[in-house]
Amino acid sequence: MKLTNHSRVRCARVSFIVLLVAGCVYVDDVRDTVLPARIDYSCAGNKVLPVARAPDQKNAAVLLEGKWVMLPRADSAAQEKYSNGTYSLYLHGERAMLEDQGRVAYGPCTSPVDLPTARRSR
Repeated sequence: MKLTNHSRVRCARVSFIVLLVAGCVYVDDVRDTVLPARIDYSCAGNKVLPVARAPDQKNAAVLLEGKWVMLPRADSAAQEKYSNGTYSLYLHGERAMLEDQGRVAYGPCTSPVDLPTARRSR
């Protein structure tokens, strides 16, 4: 079967449209980092920041001087923020930071291992 020029052009147009639509669907695949329930972040100054998060993500705890300090979830532009008015914990992907009365106490911190990602739900 021999294709005419008209058939080739039409085939090319259809192929282009299919690729364009497929590209649009793929672009919508936004992913977020899945933070585990417990992680020990590696921070500047050779510090380690142990963080434990509740399964419902309404609370997190940080281990400071041998004691767990509970922090309730707070509104924030960061992926997750927990604060009790004295301490504020910011978690965003593989990064973390802890403030003590507005001053950075631990940070910048990063996960010592690669964290998995999941597709963002709408």
